[in-house]
Order: sequence, then C-alpha cells, then structure tokens
Amino acid sequence: MLGLNGQLMKESLVLMKSQIPFGRKSVLEAYADILFRSWKGSEESLREEIEDGFLQGLIEGAIHASSKLLAASVRRVLGGFIEQRMTVGVEKLLLRLVEPVLFRSLQVANSNVRQNALHLLLDVFPLEDPDATNEVKDTLLNKQFFLLEKLLLDDCPEVRSVAVEGSCRILHLFWEIIPSSTITKFLAKIVDSMSIDICYEVRMSSINGITYLLQNPQSHEVMKVLLPRLGSLFSDPVLSVRVAVVDLLLAVRDLRTIQFNKVVGLNDLLSSLANDHPRVASKITKLLIPSYFPSKLAIKEACSRCVALIRRSPGAGARFCEFALSEGSSPRSLMELARVCVTLALSPKGLGVEQIDGLVVASSNICQCLSSELSVKRALSELVSAKKLKHLLTAATSERAQTAILSIASVVPTENLGGIYDSCMVIIRNSTGLSDNVERQGVVKAAQKLIFSCGWFDEMFEELANILQDTASNFRVRFGLGSTQQILQTSKKKKARLPMKISSTDQVTGKRSQDPGTSSDDKDFAVAAAAAWQVKSLLASETTRNAVLKSSISEMAFSALGVISEVCIQQCMELKQLDMEPLMAYTTFAISMSSQNVGSTTTNDVGGVKDNDFHQKRSSVEEIQNVDLGLQNCDSDIEETLDHALDHIVNCADKIFSEHASGKPNQNSKYGVETSQRRKSKRKEAQEGIPNSTEGDQVASFEVKRIENMVKLHMAIMKFVVDAETIRHTNQNHRRYLKFASDHIRHIVSVLKRHQHQKSSNQEEVLKDKQDESFKDIITYLKSSFSYAAKLLHLVLKCSNESSAPSPGAFYLANDLLDLITSVEMYVGSRHASNVVSVAKSWLPTLILGLGCNQLMMSEKESNLELADLVEAKFPVWLSVLGKIELHRDGDLSQYDDNQTPKLPTSAFENLIEMLLILLNKGSPRILDAVGVVILAGLEVALKRADFSLVFGLVHFTCMKMLGNESAPLEELELTSCSLQKIYQWIEQHLRDHHINKDGRHQLESAHSLIQSLL
Repeated sequence: MLGLNGQLMKESLVLMKSQIPFGRKSVLEAYADILFRSWKGSEESLREEIEDGFLQGLIEGAIHASSKLLAASVRRVLGGFIEQRMTVGVEKLLLRLVEPVLFRSLQVANSNVRQNALHLLLDVFPLEDPDATNEVKDTLLNKQFFLLEKLLLDDCPEVRSVAVEGSCRILHLFWEIIPSSTITKFLAKIVDSMSIDICYEVRMSSINGITYLLQNPQSHEVMKVLLPRLGSLFSDPVLSVRVAVVDLLLAVRDLRTIQFNKVVGLNDLLSSLANDHPRVASKITKLLIPSYFPSKLAIKEACSRCVALIRRSPGAGARFCEFALSEGSSPRSLMELARVCVTLALSPKGLGVEQIDGLVVASSNICQCLSSELSVKRALSELVSAKKLKHLLTAATSERAQTAILSIASVVPTENLGGIYDSCMVIIRNSTGLSDNVERQGVVKAAQKLIFSCGWFDEMFEELANILQDTASNFRVRFGLGSTQQILQTSKKKKARLPMKISSTDQVTGKRSQDPGTSSDDKDFAVAAAAAWQVKSLLASETTRNAVLKSSISEMAFSALGVISEVCIQQCMELKQLDMEPLMAYTTFAISMSSQNVGSTTTNDVGGVKDNDFHQKRSSVEEIQNVDLGLQNCDSDIEETLDHALDHIVNCADKIFSEHASGKPNQNSKYGVETSQRRKSKRKEAQEGIPNSTEGDQVASFEVKRIENMVKLHMAIMKFVVDAETIRHTNQNHRRYLKFASDHIRHIVSVLKRHQHQKSSNQEEVLKDKQDESFKDIITYLKSSFSYAAKLLHLVLKCSNESSAPSPGAFYLANDLLDLITSVEMYVGSRHASNVVSVAKSWLPTLILGLGCNQLMMSEKESNLELADLVEAKFPVWLSVLGKIELHRDGDLSQYDDNQTPKLPTSAFENLIEMLLILLNKGSPRILDAVGVVILAGLEVALKRADFSLVFGLVHFTCMKMLGNESAPLEELELTSCSLQKIYQWIEQHLRDHHINKDGRHQLESAHSLIQSLL
C-alpha cells in the first residue's frame, strides 16, 4: 500500500524512523518486513526514495549511533533486507549502500563507531557483488578479512571482544568457502593471543566463540589440535571465564573425535570440583556424571564408581554428591549411594582418614539434597538414626566432617535425636581457638543450630555461663580482683543454684577446673575466648539473641564476661596472643541489651551469685568507683547497662595504657615480675659480656606483638564506643570519649616512635625486615581504629550546632588522626602509611569539619581566642610535616630548612593533603576559611617559637596552594584574611629584631613577600 503514493510513503518512513529508538523487538522486526515488502513492490522512483533516502540514513545511523541499544535497534530494521539478501537486487543494493561508509568507519579513532561498524560488518558479511568476476569477489572478501583481523588487535577491549566472537561466527557459517590459510591464521590468533588477553571479557569471548564454532563438524579436526592450548584458562582468576571453559568442556564431551580430559586434565577437574565456586562445581559435576554416576548402569555399579571417585579425591567426591541431584541423578539412586557411603564410613576398613571424612561429607550432602524429596523421606530417616550419627561423629576427624554430620541431623525429625545430645554438648564445651578457625566455627554453629532446634538451648547456654563464671572466678583469684574466700563462697552458691541437666557436665567441669596457681594464662584465656565467641555467635542471630536475653542467667553470663574483659584489658600487654572474643562478646551483649527492651525475669541475686561478688575491684583501680555493670537493679532503665559497660571498659583501658605509657609495669601481675627479672638479667649479661642476640630477637618480636595487642584492643573499644553512641543519639559523654580516642591515638604514636628508635639502634637488617612484615596485621587493626575514631568524630559533629558547639576534643581528635598518618609514615614506612591513607580519604570531609568546627560554630572573637590556645597546647605534628614538605617540594626552598622539623621520606601524607585541597576548593568558602585559620594558628605558634623555617613552609603552603588561583577570593575568607594581616604585622616586628640570624631573616623576608603579594 505504501508503494501506491509517494507522499504516504514519505510520511510512513518518517513515522518508522521516529519509532526506532523506542520500539520493541517485535515492532522493529515488523517495520523491517513492511519496509522490505514496500521496496520490493514499489516503482523505480519510489525505490530510490527508500534506498537513498531511508536505508542510507539507517546505515549511517547504525554506525554513528550514540548508544549500543540504539545501534542494535537500527540494525534490526536493516535486518529485513539482510535476511532477504538472496532476493534479486538486494545483495547489490547492500554493497552499494554499505561499502563506502563501512570500511572507512572500521578504522576511525572513535571506538564506539568502530564497534558499531564491526557489528554491521558481521551482519552483512560477506559483502560481494553477484555480477563481479571471481577475482574482484576475492579481493573484496580479503579486504573484509583484513579489517576483521586488524580489529582482533584493536586498542578497545569491547571491540576485540566483538571481533573474536564475530570471527568464530563467520568461521562457523562459512567454513567451506573460506581459504584454509585464512582459517588457520584466525584460529591461531584467537587461541594463542586472544585467549590470554589482559581483558577478561576478551578471554571469555574467545572461549564462547570456540564453543560456538565446535557446532560445525568440519572444525573438529583442527580444534582437536588447538583446544589443549586453552586448558590454562581453567584456572583463570575470573569466575565467568572458568564457567565458560566448563561449558566448552561440556560441548567437547558430546563429540566423538575429541576427549575433554585432553583439554583439561582430570586432576585439575577434581581439584576445581573440590574447591571452586558452586557455579563451576555444578557444571563439572554435570561433566563427570556419565563417567562416575551413570544412569544407564546398574545402581550398584554406579555407586561403586562414585565411591572410587571419593577414594581418589575425597573433597571432589563429596562436592560431586552435593550437585548430583540438581544435575539429573535420580533420588532413588542417590539414596542408595548415601547408604553405601554411611556403611563404609562406619566400617572404614582399608580407608584413610581423609577418605572417611570424604564419605561422611558426601553422605551429608546427599541427605541435605534429598531432604525435600518426599519419595525418600522415610528411607532417609531410617538411614540417619541418632545411633548412626553418634558413630559418624566419632569416626569423623576433621571439622568439616563434623559440621556435615550435624547438618545431616538437622534434616532428621527432632524426636529421633535424643542420643546425639551429649555429643553436641561436648562440642560446645571443648571447642577452643574459634576466633581464627573458620572450619571449627562451622562445627560449633552447626551444633548450636541443632541444639536450638531440638529445644536444648537452656542447657547449652547454662553450660557456657558456667564456663564463663568459672573462668571469671579463677581470674579474680589470680589477678587480685577479690578474696579467695569470696570466690569459694560464690562458686558454692553458683553450683547450688545452677544444677546442670545432663549427667556428664560435672565430670567435664572437673576436667576443666584446675589450680589457679598452676594453669597458664594463655590456656585460661583460650577457654574463656571460646565460650565468649559462642555467646557472641548466639547474639548474632535474632532468634537465638532473644533466647539469650530472656534467659534467667543472662545477667550472670554478662557479669562474668565483664570480669574476663577487664582482665583481658589488663593483660593485653603481657599475652603473646590476645584474643578479643571476651571483650567483643561483652560489648555485643551490652549493645543487644540496650537496643532491645527485653523483659527480664531475674532477681538481684542471680543463681545465688550477687553482682558485687563479681565486681570487687583491686585497690589499684580506685577510680572505677561507679562501675557496676548495671545489673544490681533489673527494673532500672536498660540504658544504664550500656553506660556502665562503657565506663567499665574505657576506665580499664585508660588505666592499662597509662601504666604502659609511664613505663612502670604492674608489679602485681606476672608480666611485671618477668619484666623486672629480664631487665636484671640483661644488666648482668652486659656486665659479664654475655652475647644476648637470641633473647634480643625474642624480646623484639614480643614487643611487636604487644603493639599489635594494644592496637587491636583500641580498635575493639572504639567499635564499642561508636556502636553505643550510634544507638543512644546523645552527646552527654562525647567529651570523654573524644578524649579517650585522642589519648590512645597519641599513645600509639609514641609507641611506634619508641619502637622505631629501638629497631634502628639494636636490630640487624634481617630482623628489621621480619618485623616490618609483621606490621601488616598492626596496620590492618590501625586502619579499623582510624575508621572508628573518625566515625566518632562524625557522630559528635552531627550532634553539634551553633547553640551546642563541640568540645575542644573534636578539634584535637581531627589533628590526632592526621598526626597518626604522618607518624606511621615516619616510623613504619610509606607503604604502610599508604594503606592508612586509603581509609582516611573517605573520612576527609569529617576531618576537615573537625579541624574547622570551632570557627564554624562559634563567634569570631571566641573562636580565635580558643583556637590559639588549642594549637599551642598540643602542636599538631602534621603541621610540622606539612611545612617540611613545602621546604623539600622545590629545591629552591630546601635551603631554608634548619632541620628543626621531622623529615617525611615519601609522599603518602602529601597525597592526602592534595585530596584535602581539592575538597576545600570545591566546598564552601566558609569551610576553607575555618581550616585556613587553623593553619595560620600553627604559623603563629611557630613565630612565637622562632621556628622560621616552619613559618616559611606554612606561609608558602597557605599562599601558593590553599589560597592559590583555584580557591575562593580572599575577600570571602574573613577570618583567614584577618589572621594573615596580623601575621604580616608580627613578621614585620620580628624583622626589626637585629638578633635574628641571617637564615632566619631570609626566611621571614620570603614569607613576608608571599603574604604581601596575596594581600
């Protein structure tokens, strides 16, 4: 109908063109069909309108489209002609319209244009003139191959990716007409070069293209030789590439001429099956099912093959059983396989430990898969009776196998599990070292889940509470937190009020309890840490958390954790390995109690143990007078519990860090005595000339461990402070917590400085390198501490306004955090400092506001007076370093350095300052003004101290960088302008002093000139 009227056709073509960007696939394909039919049935004049007016525009639009989606839509409309290229005249038409613009566009600089043109070439390939001679056709075809080969090496990864898949598609479709030399050239380039491309998308496209090419049987002989070269991609670091390789192997498996194990070895397949991502493992299972669990063989034979796989590779065999059901194996055959695995595991004659564990895990995986299959539910319950589960737990040697057995129990009706109760409680009691053992954590979590589902939660929590209470009582005796008589009375009361409900408890407790004077600190802390980790794990889940908080003995467990946490803090500088689980459990408990309004059914005398029995403070901790843990009055506001816990932890940490800073170890502790003895021994050996390199190495290594413990402890406490302040939304204790954060950051800086001095003077290079490597963990904890301190600063600033300005602690904390970065760079190294900077950059806006908070929230007169006092009271190290950087940034300025400021070896802190300047220039001039006054206040202090090199360095930074061309005009920075004028006058006064030496006068004159040029 469009061919009947020219005007109608023009309007229709305009309508089609307007709908292309928004049309659905079906609509665009309908337009394509209408367009082709109109062209075919139109007169010559109207055909020219369609060809030169509309189709030519579509071709150019497909190449120069601004988005991939628009280009694909345009090509879909062109597909009406491309799919009908066998119609007379269409092939010639496409060549005439496409050739002039396409070949040129494939070589332009714009990668989007090249990619669009490549897509169009792949759609219209091969372009040829049906009326031309064979020689002309071959020339045109070679030109297309040349351009396609060139695009395989394109600079743009997206273009290379499309070129690889497109080349394989062309080889698949036109294998018969493409010269063998061209095929060999393309395949060699794809297999040898593109499959190892730096871009993972190109590597994946290579695998997908080869997989598609294998659908052409004529390619098999060539690919049989080339495919083994792709085997290395099976270990590619990118998951999607590994998945594509397994898909390739699945395609190869169905070919008679190629064996998939020639591409990737069986050992590699089994290793990946055991350890790789579930997406990869499930596909490998599908690949191996015909070999190791074929459905065509008898069940007995299939099971024997699968058992052989488990014997060969226990991990791979167990994982194979995990995905066998989803990959097509029948529930009936898998049920028989589970029965065989359980039988072999219970009578492990001739089997190794790993093979037994593999059979156990395989049985567990099968049972969990079949738990939802009604057809085998009864048989499954009979297979995994409580008696068999107990025997399997005894046979299992690894944590993974034990977790698997407990997972089996979770799919069995709870009424059949009474016999496994004792085994679960043994796991709960005897598990230690949980904080850094993921597999052991899995066992304990599985046991907890099973115990909770069976209704045994009270017994489990009671056991954990007893462990914590026993440990707390022992610690009271050993570390002087109470008299022995009180502890014995407390223990008796506890046992009377907390009778255990299982017969084996007393026996286990008896094994665990030892003479406090003979048991080691490390062992007792390990027992307490394991129980604390389990309590924290219970608090992590909402269901079990509610059960913990509603328990009648929850307050007793919380109180015991408080005692253990106090000892943990006091001994943090003395233990070789500090486990933070007791403190983390205590703080998590406090947060949970505060965040939920839990109705407690306990009384003031919990289980016969009064709260004050647990909180007798030693005489050396008299300042902690009001710390009670909030448990004496259960009807009081639960918020008090959090306040008391915070005060308790912060006070204990303040005390131990102040003792460490003073260099006077606690003589009441084991470490205090050992330290004194070690010092006496060193003095004696020095007098006698005895070499002490081995002990020196051990002492140095222990010092690094003490630093790690200190930083780890600070991180845990700061996390507690931040979590608590986030919940409470009040600022009543901000001043104290800001001081705590600042004090301990300064303490960390002083410890790093002292350690660097000792390392430089006493240690050999090998030991220095070893300790530098050990600082990785310290820096990891330090980064977390930095984040928590910065978040605390953020919370304080968030609660502040002009009517309620933040305390000076906010300003100090911002400076201390910057000082920490510079100190890490000076005393630990720029590599570690860069790691801290990577965290600090996300908190730069908070640090900036912290520096300028006094100016932003106070009157001009009040802020200027207070700022001068703040800077002079504790001069920031980062300002000294900043001045030093300016002096050494340019060789012309280094002559002014009088070596009175610390020297920064590299530029991690400088990178942070550059980011800070960018934020200041992009932000409000008022904020820039506030920060500028801080730097000028430091400059004022430097003038008072006659540190003229620092004066010049800070003036240079202020005038040339902070207030340079990209900053706000000086007229908008009232405070900075006023301070600059005052400093300008003070410099003039100093220049009138004839006692200033030549270098100092030169520095002041240069600073004077810089300020004068700015004013």
